[in-house]
Amino acid sequence: MLEKYFTWLAEVLLIIVVGLVFITLHSLYYSYGMMIFGEHSAAATEMFWESEKLWSSIYTVAVIVIAVSTQIVRSFKRSKK
Repeated sequence: MLEKYFTWLAEVLLIIVVGLVFITLHSLYYSYGMMIFGEHSAAATEMFWESEKLWSSIYTVAVIVIAVSTQIVRSFKRSKK
């Protein structure tokens, strides 16, 4: 039982880490890509951290809520059988 829990937790953490990598790449591209059009480095860095905090927190909370609710529904379905 404990092994299943750790496997599930590792899978959720892997999903979160992969998603955060993509969010970081997206934020880097759109924050520092604006330097081509004359945006200053300080403003780009500030914009990067603001968008990184916003999207990363929303993504992490959403993945955890979906994973936990799915696990609860699965456990209720198993207990009814």
